[in-house]
Amino acid sequence: MSNSTIIALIFVGIIIALLAGIIYAIRSKNTQCSGSFASMAAFHDMQSAEKQKAMETVIEQKADKKWAEEESGEGKREKEHT
Repeated sequence: MSNSTIIALIFVGIIIALLAGIIYAIRSKNTQCSGSFASMAAFHDMQSAEKQKAMETVIEQKADKKWAEEESGEGKREKEHT
């Protein structure tokens, strides 16, 4: 085999691996965020300043709770049982 053939095979292998990863990510839907970022940002911008602050506070509280669960290991145990 020539060097150009080996390089072409490596390139094709990388492309196939990337496509497989994309397909797996789409099929598994193992995302923590519901909805797209763009839709959440648009919804946030349509709200009044008071509602925006309230939404940010709730998101921060949920993030803090999740962070505490992950540090204590509670989140891992729940995922293993489900």
